[in-house]
Amino acid sequence: MKETAVVPWREFDAFLLDLDGVVYLGGAAIPGAAETVAALRAAGKALRFLTNDPRFSVAELAAKLRGLGIAADADEIFPSGRVLARHLEEADLGGRTAYVVGTAALKEEMAAAGLQLLEGEAARHAEVVVVGGHNSLGYQEVRLAAQAVRNGAAFYATGRDATFPMPDGPWPATGAMLAAVEVASGKRAVVAGKPEPLMFEVACRDFADRRKVAVVGDTLESDIVGGKKVGCVTILVLSGSTKPEDLAASPVKPDYVLPSLAALVSGGSGPSAMR
Repeated sequence: MKETAVVPWREFDAFLLDLDGVVYLGGAAIPGAAETVAALRAAGKALRFLTNDPRFSVAELAAKLRGLGIAADADEIFPSGRVLARHLEEADLGGRTAYVVGTAALKEEMAAAGLQLLEGEAARHAEVVVVGGHNSLGYQEVRLAAQAVRNGAAFYATGRDATFPMPDGPWPATGAMLAAVEVASGKRAVVAGKPEPLMFEVACRDFADRRKVAVVGDTLESDIVGGKKVGCVTILVLSGSTKPEDLAASPVKPDYVLPSLAALVSGGSGPSAMR
């Protein structure tokens, strides 16, 4: 692996930026993130904000970014719930009954995709099951979702990330909750979030040359693996889930490594970028 002092960021047409661990951590912006996003915009780079976190709507994420000093239009933001909703629309599942494990925002996304949402015992007979992480998962949700899948429901999830980074350490993410439903149902879900190609394919539809698109993320297993699957250049930042010792022990190697997003346009300050 050849070392270089800087990432040649001006060579790229677009950047797909993960949110948790790259742009913000919990409720606070990662130092330099807002300034870097502004610099990329000033240079004419297209931006897309990607997250496997299905708890929030596009409007809520846009408001959070604005509150952190980062301007973002709704059509630039791709939470996994939105990506899955688009996939279900294109699969012509409109009109099917569905049981959704997740927040009100995720349920609204699925309803907007044309699904008829069920609650209570009726959910055992849903034609579609969607699982997304949320902060109050209960036994009844796992039971109803697993029963519906055993009864033949099409089975989807917003992601497989086991955790997401927070200031006090990792918190359980969708993958931890999905595991309960998969074990109880004996079936494996179709997943929309990273590292599956679907999220990247949706976010990249406006870009013809994937070699001119850079994925910036903080996780090797989702951001970097996913970016490589679709032919994008991958940039790992060490401000979130992945630590230097994790990278050293992993067979997954990004194209570049930076201490944080701020180093992208500031000359790669901190640990050396790698190519």
